[in-house]
Order: sequence, then structure tokens, then C-alpha cells
Amino acid sequence: MRHRPFRSLLVLVLALAAAPAAAQATPYRATRTDSGHPDLPGVWNFDTGVPLERPPAFAGKKFFTKEEFEKQRATVRNGLAAIAKFAPVEAVGLDWIDDTLHVDDVRTSLITYPEDGRLPAVVEGVRRMPRFEDLIGALGGANTGAPPASLQSLAAMFAGTRRDSYTDFMLSERCLIAVEVPFVPQLADSYIQIIQGRDSIVLLTEFDRRIVALDGPSTSLGAGRPVNSAQRSWTGTSRGRWEGETLVVETRGFNDRLPSFAGAGTARDKVVTERFTRTASNVIEYSATVVDPTTFRDRIELSFPMAKVDVGLFEGA
Repeated sequence: MRHRPFRSLLVLVLALAAAPAAAQATPYRATRTDSGHPDLPGVWNFDTGVPLERPPAFAGKKFFTKEEFEKQRATVRNGLAAIAKFAPVEAVGLDWIDDTLHVDDVRTSLITYPEDGRLPAVVEGVRRMPRFEDLIGALGGANTGAPPASLQSLAAMFAGTRRDSYTDFMLSERCLIAVEVPFVPQLADSYIQIIQGRDSIVLLTEFDRRIVALDGPSTSLGAGRPVNSAQRSWTGTSRGRWEGETLVVETRGFNDRLPSFAGAGTARDKVVTERFTRTASNVIEYSATVVDPTTFRDRIELSFPMAKVDVGLFEGA
């Protein structure tokens, strides 16, 4: 009987200690719109220092140390500086590049599948055009004293590319810019504005926009409403639905004027499934799956966070 007060006190202390842990385990639930869905509107930034593919030197390693991460970012800056030497940007220099990071992410690749963080092999006969990011990485590595293998690899890609038509040149060489589907962080200025309505959602960037029609909650994407194969576009046709806290967007119906992904093949048979989940008041977790059996031998999955920012979005010019 004399031990009852002590036991009661012990139970109370344990209960109080467990309460914060239980509170932390409760997942974030976004505020709701008038239609009862998670509230996603706003301008979101997804600049990152994480490369699309895991660098070969970090094979088997999913995270950079802080020092390795900063060195990776320095490689990009060095690459841009190298380009500026033979393509001067006048007195502005590189200060116009807004590469401020708004979230912490030190992963070694945006690609989460395949497990090695690298792009899967392409189908036999499929060409892959080098991307501007490939050039930046190669030049940046050369400036930091890294082995010249990256430059040799890039030169081989260019050497093996025909120049028989305007279609044999990179889009950047032809001054053509469009919204990538899925979204992939660029060197800087990676912004998206989400405008949300009851029946549709607009995904707006500085260069283009996608209008996503929302299906009913019990309707699978595209059920009974197939995409007209004759109505193809650079950004495809997007349809969305809500799965709890997540906006799911499926896009298909691309034309063959853009690469499928990362400069490989064409997008004609590509299907992209994107997921937008608000995990905090100022963070959206974005993930995407790319399936294109005519270009890649396996699917591609990638993910990264988006941070809400108090800025305006202007047309790119």
C-alpha cells in the first residue's frame, strides 16, 4: 500500500514522456480547400544541389557528407565559369543565377529507382542527346582537377551524334524551351506556381503551363476517357485525382518532338505519374515515375522536396 503513490507517479511520468513522441508521430494534415481537398496553391521552389544521377565516385552511397555536397555544388559553378570564358555573359557574370537552396537534401541522386541512382539502359538503337547539365558537369570536373573521363565521355556522345537535320541538335542549341514532364530541377530558377480549383489544377512555370483536369474520387485516371492519339503535344495531356493527402497526376499523349527523359529517345510513348504531397506548411514532397518501354529498359523514379516561397512568378525572357 505504501508503494501506490510512487507507482502512480511513475505511470504519470511515463505517460507524459510518451505524449510528445506520439504527437511527433502524427502525420501532417494540410489545410483544406472549400472542396475538402489538401490546399496546395502558392509558388514553390525546387532548386537543389542533388544531381539527377548518382556520380560514379559515390556508387552505393545514398547521401553526401556536408563537405562532399558543397564540393558537388562547386563543380557546377566551375562548369558555368568555364563556359563563361568562351561564351562571356558580359559584366553580369554568374550572379544572375538564383541557386539558393530552400530545403535540406544531401542525397547523391534525385533518381530513387533504379537502386543505383543511375538511368536505366536504353533500348537498342535509341539515341541519347547530351544535355546542358552533362556539359556543365564535365567542364566543372575538369576545372577541379578531376580525371578527364567525363569530358571524354561527353565528346564521345557528341561525336556519335549526326548533324544531318535541325532535329539532331539539342533543344537548347535551337532555343526551344518547354516544361519538362516530369519536373526536374534545373541549374537555377526552378519555380512552379500551383493554382487550384475544384475541377482542375494549373501547374505554371516561367515558360509554360499544364492544365490538369481532375477526375472524380471513384474514377481511375483516364477511365472511359482515353487520350486521343491524334491530339499530342509537347507537355502531353494531364489528368489528376486525389488519393488522401496526395494529388496524383498522370500524363500521356506526348508528341515525338521532345526526348523521353534525360535526352534519350522520344516522348511519344512515355507515361508519367507524378505525386504532390504537402508534408508541412512550407514543403511539398514531389515524386514521379517515368515508364517508356520504347526508350528505357526499366522505369525511372525520382523525388525531391519543394519549398513554399514568398515570390512572384514572371514569364521567362
